[in-house]
Amino acid sequence: MLDFSLLEGAPLITLLIGFVAVAAVSISKAGFGGALGSLSTPIMLLIVSPTVALGILLPLFIIIDLWVVWFWRHLGVRRIIIFMTVTGLLGQIIGWALLRMGTLNDAFLLLFIALLALYTGLKYFWSRFVATKSTTAIRAVVKSYRKRIARRALLWCTLSGFSSFVSLTGGIPAQVYLLPLQLPRQLFVATMAWYLLFLNLAKIPFFNDLSFINASTLTLSALLMPAVPVGIIVGRWLNKSMNDSVFYLVTHTMLVLLGLQLLWRYFFGVI
Repeated sequence: MLDFSLLEGAPLITLLIGFVAVAAVSISKAGFGGALGSLSTPIMLLIVSPTVALGILLPLFIIIDLWVVWFWRHLGVRRIIIFMTVTGLLGQIIGWALLRMGTLNDAFLLLFIALLALYTGLKYFWSRFVATKSTTAIRAVVKSYRKRIARRALLWCTLSGFSSFVSLTGGIPAQVYLLPLQLPRQLFVATMAWYLLFLNLAKIPFFNDLSFINASTLTLSALLMPAVPVGIIVGRWLNKSMNDSVFYLVTHTMLVLLGLQLLWRYFFGVI
């Protein structure tokens, strides 16, 4: 049954802001691996409460993930996807349990993710434009990261699953885990797409248990659906139009901007 109660008051503004939020995550997931999609929740907070925003966005996230996975279905690193998914699900269970108990304070998490994003992005720019490292040294660092993909997943992807569940910002810790591996850009996007699809599908029973999804959120989700193909087509075109060097430059720039945005939310905005 349709429920248009979320459009009462300012329907055009609500739809416009919602369209921007959904287009942002569509472009991000199809072209850059998903971190920019973390902006969708704070954008939605301009018009609805946090729990309502989660309920509206989750069905759209799943549709976007399915579409992106179809585009990149022949790519993705299976071993990394498995490590990321298992540890990400662990983080989601922790987030669900804390929300059920009513003891979760996500302010610290928001600050930690913001600082983590800034550290990772700024470290990349330092190593690329300031520090003088030999190619051999850089390859040694990448090789070291690849040897520790399981242990690093236990930290970063558990955090990713947790933050994804409570605020849909799981793309940032996941990229912190994946970016140092320096996968070719299409493998990177495909691997992230599979991971985020599994993570978001697993949220459905937990979100139902917490009553985040209802007739009003599903109605607004359906109205915002046209933003999905627009964003995906743009994101995929951007990915194919750039080389790996530009891709990583853009992705780390996004990470820095997201870190600054989350810091702003922590000190001045709505958690």
